[in-house]
Amino acid sequence: MDSVDSDAQRLLGLIVKAAQLDARQFAERHDLMRQASALLWWLEPGSPPRTIANLLSCLSLPLEQWLDSRLRQGYEGALQFADEPTMLCSAIALETNPRLGWERVQQIVKKVRDLCRTRTHGDDEYRLFRMFLIEHGVVDADSSLDFLIPLQVSFNSLYEPIPQHLIHSGYIYLCPGCGWPMEIQHRAVSCGAQWCEQTVGIFQWMADDLVSVRTSKVIHPVTAKNKYRLFPALWTFTLIPGLLEMRLRDGIARLGISAELWPDVDQADLRFTVNDRTYSLDAKVWNSPRNLGLHLVDTPSTGAIYIIPDYQRQHSDSLNEQCSPKQIKSESQCLRWVKELCQR
Repeated sequence: MDSVDSDAQRLLGLIVKAAQLDARQFAERHDLMRQASALLWWLEPGSPPRTIANLLSCLSLPLEQWLDSRLRQGYEGALQFADEPTMLCSAIALETNPRLGWERVQQIVKKVRDLCRTRTHGDDEYRLFRMFLIEHGVVDADSSLDFLIPLQVSFNSLYEPIPQHLIHSGYIYLCPGCGWPMEIQHRAVSCGAQWCEQTVGIFQWMADDLVSVRTSKVIHPVTAKNKYRLFPALWTFTLIPGLLEMRLRDGIARLGISAELWPDVDQADLRFTVNDRTYSLDAKVWNSPRNLGLHLVDTPSTGAIYIIPDYQRQHSDSLNEQCSPKQIKSESQCLRWVKELCQR
């Protein structure tokens, strides 16, 4: 990591920590913003220093309006709305310090994975567990989750109460892309995942209806009573990339090839065989391709080919250069490559 990347990571870390604090934590927020102001002045010596008040007001503005592109690492959007941290804020915290959220995910997923490796039908049980997380961003507290008991997973380790700012008159509005509650107070309504904004679009209020900007379809409310949402770290590192994993599986299947999700209890995200040769894929859905590259550089090679969403396709060349000899392809590039393998 060069000095600019290191300084950008540190700056984003300070700003995000401040955005995640309650407004009543006055002293802590001011101390973080004081450090951010000093670092910004050092990084941009030709610009006047930013005051703490100015930086605090910037938290509710899109990053691209007040932070230089080389410092925001590809992130776009606001860190706060109505004094609440946005999901972008959470995404930056997790991607600039993956260990922060990954440790929580690992505690749960690794425990299930290790247990399943000792069980007769562990591969199927693990796949059921992963599919459940991907398909249930929100669950009812009264739902039957008996299958979790043999896996030694508690409900409270997976799900949390839905924050009040996501509830409107006793109802929540679930994202059609991932099934998570959308941030309904925003002018452009979404769940906050870049993946969902790119694949299913954003929504807006028209009178009392929440309507898709892309299709004009009305999103119907769901009662918030007894509803819980998946923990943000599991949503970020398991549910969202799981959507790409399933798309890849289905796309490869359309080519007449069977692709297995999480084979041998998670030895890869997907595995398939063409002409007696086996290939592994690892799906990565990050907001910042730059930070993904930094992460992959430090990741031991497994021989898997890394797949990113098509909306980040323009970054595949730079990621391949940054992460060589690891291979990175977009979803459509991957499917074309598999098709070529079939034709050899």
